[in-house]
Amino acid sequence: MRPAALHFAMEASARAFPQVFVRFGARGREACAEDMAYHLDFLRPTLETGDVAPFLAYLAWLSQVLRSRSVPTESLSQSLGDFSTFFAQELGADAAPVLAAVAAGQQALQGGMPPPAYDQPCPTPWAESMSFCDAALQGQRKLAAALFGTAFERAGSLAQASVHVIQPALYDVGRRWQTNQVSVAQEHMASALSQTLLAQAMGRAIVAPDNGQRALFACVPGNHHTIGLRMVADAFELDGWSADYLGANTPTSALLAQVGSSRPQLVGLSASLPQQLRSLRECIAALQSSLGDACPRIAVGGLVFNQFPQLASALGVELLGTDAYSAVNQLQTAT
Repeated sequence: MRPAALHFAMEASARAFPQVFVRFGARGREACAEDMAYHLDFLRPTLETGDVAPFLAYLAWLSQVLRSRSVPTESLSQSLGDFSTFFAQELGADAAPVLAAVAAGQQALQGGMPPPAYDQPCPTPWAESMSFCDAALQGQRKLAAALFGTAFERAGSLAQASVHVIQPALYDVGRRWQTNQVSVAQEHMASALSQTLLAQAMGRAIVAPDNGQRALFACVPGNHHTIGLRMVADAFELDGWSADYLGANTPTSALLAQVGSSRPQLVGLSASLPQQLRSLRECIAALQSSLGDACPRIAVGGLVFNQFPQLASALGVELLGTDAYSAVNQLQTAT
Protein backbone atom coordinates (compact mmCIF):
# COMPACT_ATOMS: atom_id res chain seq x y z
CA MET A 1 0.00 0.00 0.00
CA ARG A 2 2.99 2.32 0.32
CA PRO A 3 2.82 3.92 -3.18
CA ALA A 4 -0.93 4.43 -2.90
CA ALA A 5 -0.61 5.89 0.60
CA LEU A 6 2.06 8.34 -0.53
CA HIS A 7 0.02 9.41 -3.56
CA PHE A 8 -3.07 9.95 -1.39
CA ALA A 9 -1.18 12.04 1.17
CA MET A 10 0.66 14.08 -1.48
CA GLU A 11 -2.53 15.02 -3.29
CA ALA A 12 -4.27 15.91 -0.03
CA SER A 13 -1.32 18.09 1.03
CA ALA A 14 -1.25 19.89 -2.32
CA ARG A 15 -4.93 20.75 -1.87
CA ALA A 16 -4.41 21.91 1.72
CA PHE A 17 -1.28 24.00 1.11
CA PRO A 18 -1.33 25.14 -2.53
CA GLN A 19 0.76 28.24 -1.76
CA VAL A 20 3.64 26.10 -0.47
CA PHE A 21 3.68 23.93 -3.58
CA VAL A 22 3.64 27.04 -5.79
CA ARG A 23 6.41 28.67 -3.79
CA PHE A 24 8.82 25.72 -3.88
CA GLY A 25 7.85 24.33 -7.28
CA ALA A 26 8.91 20.91 -8.54
CA ARG A 27 11.82 20.65 -6.10
CA GLY A 28 9.48 21.37 -3.21
CA ARG A 29 7.08 18.67 -4.36
CA GLU A 30 9.98 16.22 -4.55
CA ALA A 31 11.12 17.16 -1.05
CA CYS A 32 7.58 16.78 0.24
CA ALA A 33 7.35 13.29 -1.24
CA GLU A 34 10.67 12.37 0.38
CA ASP A 35 9.48 13.61 3.77
CA MET A 36 6.23 11.69 3.55
CA ALA A 37 8.12 8.54 2.66
CA TYR A 38 10.21 9.07 5.79
CA HIS A 39 7.01 9.31 7.84
CA LEU A 40 6.24 5.74 6.82
CA ASP A 41 9.87 4.63 7.28
CA PHE A 42 9.88 5.83 10.89
CA LEU A 43 6.36 4.61 11.56
CA ARG A 44 7.16 1.03 10.61
CA PRO A 45 9.63 0.25 13.46
CA THR A 46 7.10 1.67 15.93
CA LEU A 47 4.55 -0.84 14.65
CA GLU A 48 7.13 -3.63 14.82
CA THR A 49 8.43 -2.87 18.33
CA GLY A 50 5.50 -1.13 19.99
CA ASP A 51 7.83 1.69 21.03
CA VAL A 52 6.54 5.07 19.85
CA ALA A 53 9.51 7.09 21.19
CA PRO A 54 11.66 6.97 18.00
CA PHE A 55 8.68 8.05 15.89
CA LEU A 56 7.99 11.00 18.18
CA ALA A 57 11.66 11.98 18.17
CA TYR A 58 11.67 11.93 14.38
CA LEU A 59 8.61 14.18 14.22
CA ALA A 60 10.20 16.68 16.62
CA TRP A 61 13.39 16.67 14.56
CA LEU A 62 11.52 17.17 11.29
CA SER A 63 9.42 19.93 12.80
CA GLN A 64 12.57 21.90 13.61
CA VAL A 65 14.03 21.24 10.14
CA LEU A 66 10.84 22.57 8.53
CA ARG A 67 10.66 25.65 10.75
CA SER A 68 14.28 26.55 10.03
CA ARG A 69 13.46 26.49 6.30
CA SER A 70 10.24 28.52 6.63
CA VAL A 71 7.97 25.58 5.79
CA PRO A 72 4.71 25.62 7.80
CA THR A 73 4.76 22.83 10.36
CA GLU A 74 1.00 22.51 10.05
CA SER A 75 1.74 20.50 6.92
CA LEU A 76 3.38 17.83 9.05
CA SER A 77 0.31 17.20 11.20
CA GLN A 78 -1.85 17.42 8.08
CA SER A 79 0.12 14.70 6.29
CA LEU A 80 -0.10 12.43 9.32
CA GLY A 81 -3.86 12.90 9.36
CA ASP A 82 -4.02 12.08 5.66
CA PHE A 83 -2.18 8.82 6.27
CA SER A 84 -4.65 7.98 9.02
CA THR A 85 -7.54 8.60 6.66
CA PHE A 86 -6.00 6.42 3.98
CA PHE A 87 -5.17 3.45 6.22
CA ALA A 88 -8.53 3.64 8.00
CA GLN A 89 -10.26 3.40 4.64
CA GLU A 90 -8.06 0.56 3.41
CA LEU A 91 -7.65 -1.52 6.57
CA GLY A 92 -10.72 -0.82 8.65
CA ALA A 93 -10.35 -2.19 12.19
CA ASP A 94 -6.87 -3.53 11.38
CA ALA A 95 -5.64 0.06 11.10
CA ALA A 96 -5.89 0.56 14.87
CA PRO A 97 -2.14 0.33 15.63
CA VAL A 98 -1.33 2.79 12.83
CA LEU A 99 -3.99 5.23 13.95
CA ALA A 100 -2.81 5.06 17.57
CA ALA A 101 0.80 5.81 16.64
CA VAL A 102 -0.18 8.66 14.35
CA ALA A 103 -2.50 10.12 16.98
CA ALA A 104 0.36 10.07 19.49
CA GLY A 105 2.51 11.91 16.98
CA GLN A 106 -0.13 14.57 16.30
CA GLN A 107 -0.70 15.09 20.01
CA ALA A 108 3.04 15.51 20.61
CA LEU A 109 3.29 18.05 17.77
CA GLN A 110 0.43 20.06 19.23
CA GLY A 111 2.24 20.14 22.56
CA GLY A 112 5.28 21.77 20.96
CA MET A 113 7.73 18.99 21.84
CA PRO A 114 11.40 20.04 21.75
CA PRO A 115 13.69 18.60 19.06
CA PRO A 116 15.56 15.47 20.13
CA ALA A 117 19.20 15.67 21.16
CA TYR A 118 20.54 13.14 18.66
CA ASP A 119 24.04 14.14 19.74
CA GLN A 120 23.42 12.86 23.25
CA PRO A 121 25.06 11.07 24.86
CA CYS A 122 28.10 12.86 23.47
CA PRO A 123 31.72 12.40 24.57
CA THR A 124 33.17 15.43 26.33
CA PRO A 125 34.53 17.73 23.60
CA TRP A 126 38.19 18.60 23.89
CA ALA A 127 39.40 22.16 23.36
CA GLU A 128 40.14 21.55 19.68
CA SER A 129 36.72 20.15 18.79
CA MET A 130 34.67 23.25 17.94
CA SER A 131 37.55 24.91 16.09
CA PHE A 132 37.96 21.66 14.18
CA CYS A 133 34.26 21.78 13.31
CA ASP A 134 34.53 25.33 11.95
CA ALA A 135 37.66 24.50 9.95
CA ALA A 136 36.12 21.35 8.46
CA LEU A 137 32.98 23.23 7.39
CA GLN A 138 35.10 25.90 5.71
CA GLY A 139 37.33 23.38 3.96
CA GLN A 140 40.40 24.52 5.89
CA ARG A 141 42.19 21.20 5.69
CA LYS A 142 45.57 22.30 7.08
CA LEU A 143 44.00 23.96 10.11
CA ALA A 144 41.75 20.96 10.79
CA ALA A 145 44.73 18.62 10.45
CA ALA A 146 46.79 20.74 12.86
CA LEU A 147 44.01 20.81 15.46
CA PHE A 148 43.45 17.07 15.28
CA GLY A 149 47.18 16.40 15.26
CA THR A 150 47.64 18.45 18.44
CA ALA A 151 44.95 16.47 20.24
CA PHE A 152 46.35 13.16 18.95
CA GLU A 153 49.90 13.94 20.10
CA ARG A 154 48.76 15.17 23.51
CA ALA A 155 46.61 12.10 24.18
CA GLY A 156 48.88 9.54 22.56
CA SER A 157 45.67 7.74 21.58
CA LEU A 158 43.99 7.91 18.20
CA ALA A 159 40.78 6.43 19.60
CA GLN A 160 40.49 9.09 22.30
CA ALA A 161 41.36 11.94 19.95
CA SER A 162 38.77 10.71 17.45
CA VAL A 163 36.10 10.36 20.09
CA HIS A 164 36.72 13.71 21.81
CA VAL A 165 37.50 15.88 18.78
CA ILE A 166 35.93 14.49 15.60
CA GLN A 167 32.80 12.88 17.06
CA PRO A 168 31.55 16.02 18.89
CA ALA A 169 32.52 18.16 15.89
CA LEU A 170 30.48 16.06 13.46
CA TYR A 171 27.54 16.02 15.86
CA ASP A 172 27.70 19.82 15.77
CA VAL A 173 27.81 19.75 11.96
CA GLY A 174 24.58 17.73 12.01
CA ARG A 175 23.02 20.11 14.50
CA ARG A 176 23.89 23.10 12.30
CA TRP A 177 22.42 21.40 9.22
CA GLN A 178 19.27 20.64 11.19
CA THR A 179 18.81 24.36 11.91
CA ASN A 180 19.72 25.38 8.33
CA GLN A 181 23.03 26.99 9.25
CA VAL A 182 25.15 24.90 6.89
CA SER A 183 24.53 23.33 3.49
CA VAL A 184 24.52 19.68 2.49
CA ALA A 185 27.76 20.34 0.59
CA GLN A 186 29.44 21.67 3.73
CA GLU A 187 28.23 18.68 5.71
CA HIS A 188 29.69 16.30 3.11
CA MET A 189 32.96 18.25 3.01
CA ALA A 190 33.37 18.08 6.78
CA SER A 191 32.68 14.34 6.78
CA ALA A 192 35.10 13.65 3.92
CA LEU A 193 37.85 15.72 5.52
CA SER A 194 37.37 13.88 8.82
CA GLN A 195 37.63 10.50 7.10
CA THR A 196 40.85 11.56 5.39
CA LEU A 197 42.45 12.71 8.64
CA LEU A 198 41.42 9.52 10.43
CA ALA A 199 43.01 7.40 7.69
CA GLN A 200 46.22 9.42 7.77
CA ALA A 201 46.43 9.27 11.57
CA MET A 202 45.95 5.50 11.52
CA GLY A 203 49.29 5.20 9.76
CA ARG A 204 51.03 7.00 12.64
CA ALA A 205 49.26 5.31 15.54
CA ILE A 206 50.89 2.72 17.79
CA VAL A 207 49.25 -0.69 17.44
CA ALA A 208 49.08 -3.11 20.38
CA PRO A 209 50.50 -6.63 19.91
CA ASP A 210 48.25 -9.04 18.02
CA ASN A 211 45.80 -10.61 20.48
CA GLY A 212 44.87 -13.44 18.08
CA GLN A 213 41.27 -12.29 17.69
CA ARG A 214 39.47 -11.04 14.59
CA ALA A 215 36.48 -8.72 14.38
CA LEU A 216 34.35 -7.78 11.39
CA PHE A 217 32.39 -4.53 11.18
CA ALA A 218 29.69 -3.54 8.69
CA CYS A 219 26.82 -1.11 8.22
CA VAL A 220 23.56 -2.94 7.56
CA PRO A 221 21.69 -2.45 4.27
CA GLY A 222 20.39 1.10 4.07
CA ASN A 223 22.94 2.58 6.47
CA HIS A 224 25.32 4.96 4.71
CA HIS A 225 26.69 6.60 7.87
CA THR A 226 30.13 5.07 8.21
CA ILE A 227 32.44 7.35 10.17
CA GLY A 228 31.44 6.11 13.61
CA LEU A 229 31.89 2.49 12.62
CA ARG A 230 35.22 3.33 10.97
CA MET A 231 36.36 4.75 14.33
CA VAL A 232 35.23 1.57 16.07
CA ALA A 233 37.07 -0.68 13.61
CA ASP A 234 40.24 1.40 13.97
CA ALA A 235 40.01 1.30 17.76
CA PHE A 236 39.80 -2.50 17.72
CA GLU A 237 42.72 -2.69 15.28
CA LEU A 238 44.84 -0.49 17.54
CA ASP A 239 43.89 -2.67 20.52
CA GLY A 240 45.42 -5.74 18.89
CA TRP A 241 42.49 -7.20 16.98
CA SER A 242 42.54 -8.00 13.28
CA ALA A 243 39.62 -5.81 12.15
CA ASP A 244 37.82 -6.24 8.83
CA TYR A 245 35.79 -3.16 7.90
CA LEU A 246 33.15 -3.62 5.18
CA GLY A 247 31.79 -0.08 5.17
CA ALA A 248 28.39 1.29 4.17
CA ASN A 249 25.23 -0.48 3.04
CA THR A 250 26.69 -3.98 3.18
CA PRO A 251 24.48 -6.61 1.51
CA THR A 252 23.60 -9.43 3.87
CA SER A 253 24.83 -12.02 1.37
CA ALA A 254 28.23 -10.33 1.21
CA LEU A 255 28.39 -10.15 4.99
CA LEU A 256 27.64 -13.86 5.32
CA ALA A 257 30.29 -14.74 2.75
CA GLN A 258 32.93 -12.67 4.49
CA VAL A 259 32.09 -14.05 7.93
CA GLY A 260 32.31 -17.56 6.54
CA SER A 261 35.66 -16.79 4.96
CA SER A 262 37.41 -14.86 7.74
CA ARG A 263 35.82 -16.62 10.75
CA PRO A 264 35.85 -13.63 13.13
CA GLN A 265 35.23 -13.97 16.85
CA LEU A 266 33.08 -10.82 16.79
CA VAL A 267 30.72 -9.24 14.25
CA GLY A 268 29.79 -5.59 14.86
CA LEU A 269 26.77 -4.24 12.98
CA SER A 270 25.82 -0.58 12.76
CA ALA A 271 22.38 1.02 12.33
CA SER A 272 21.81 4.77 12.36
CA LEU A 273 18.04 5.13 11.95
CA PRO A 274 15.05 3.19 13.32
CA GLN A 275 13.94 2.06 9.87
CA GLN A 276 17.22 0.15 9.54
CA LEU A 277 16.28 -2.13 12.44
CA ARG A 278 14.48 -4.51 10.09
CA SER A 279 17.64 -4.95 7.98
CA LEU A 280 19.62 -5.40 11.16
CA ARG A 281 17.24 -8.04 12.47
CA GLU A 282 17.43 -9.89 9.16
CA CYS A 283 21.25 -9.79 9.20
CA ILE A 284 21.36 -11.21 12.71
CA ALA A 285 18.86 -13.97 11.86
CA ALA A 286 20.80 -14.88 8.71
CA LEU A 287 24.07 -15.14 10.63
CA GLN A 288 22.56 -17.25 13.39
CA SER A 289 20.64 -19.59 11.10
CA SER A 290 23.42 -20.16 8.56
CA LEU A 291 26.28 -20.55 11.06
CA GLY A 292 24.48 -22.20 13.98
CA ASP A 293 26.85 -23.02 16.83
CA ALA A 294 29.73 -21.55 14.82
CA CYS A 295 28.11 -18.09 14.82
CA PRO A 296 30.46 -15.51 16.32
CA ARG A 297 29.50 -13.00 18.99
CA ILE A 298 27.29 -10.33 17.51
CA ALA A 299 27.27 -6.76 18.79
CA VAL A 300 25.25 -3.80 17.55
CA GLY A 301 25.74 -0.07 17.77
CA GLY A 302 25.07 3.21 16.05
CA LEU A 303 23.16 6.42 16.58
CA VAL A 304 19.75 4.77 16.94
CA PHE A 305 21.00 2.67 19.87
CA ASN A 306 22.80 5.62 21.46
CA GLN A 307 19.49 7.45 21.50
CA PHE A 308 17.19 4.47 22.19
CA PRO A 309 19.25 1.66 23.79
CA GLN A 310 16.05 -0.21 24.69
CA LEU A 311 15.65 -1.12 21.02
CA ALA A 312 18.58 -3.53 21.30
CA SER A 313 16.90 -5.67 23.96
CA ALA A 314 14.62 -7.44 21.48
CA LEU A 315 17.53 -8.41 19.22
CA GLY A 316 19.17 -10.79 21.67
CA VAL A 317 22.70 -9.51 20.99
CA GLU A 318 25.30 -7.38 22.75
CA LEU A 319 25.17 -3.59 22.63
CA LEU A 320 28.41 -1.78 21.88
CA GLY A 321 29.34 1.41 23.69
CA THR A 322 28.25 4.84 22.51
CA ASP A 323 31.67 5.61 21.03
CA ALA A 324 34.72 3.78 19.69
CA TYR A 325 36.78 4.01 22.87
CA SER A 326 34.01 2.71 25.14
CA ALA A 327 33.13 -0.01 22.62
CA VAL A 328 36.61 -1.53 22.90
CA ASN A 329 36.64 -1.25 26.68
CA GLN A 330 33.17 -2.78 26.96
CA LEU A 331 34.13 -5.80 24.86
CA GLN A 332 37.32 -6.26 26.88
CA THR A 333 35.29 -6.30 30.09
CA ALA A 334 32.74 -8.73 28.64
CA THR A 335 35.52 -11.01 27.47
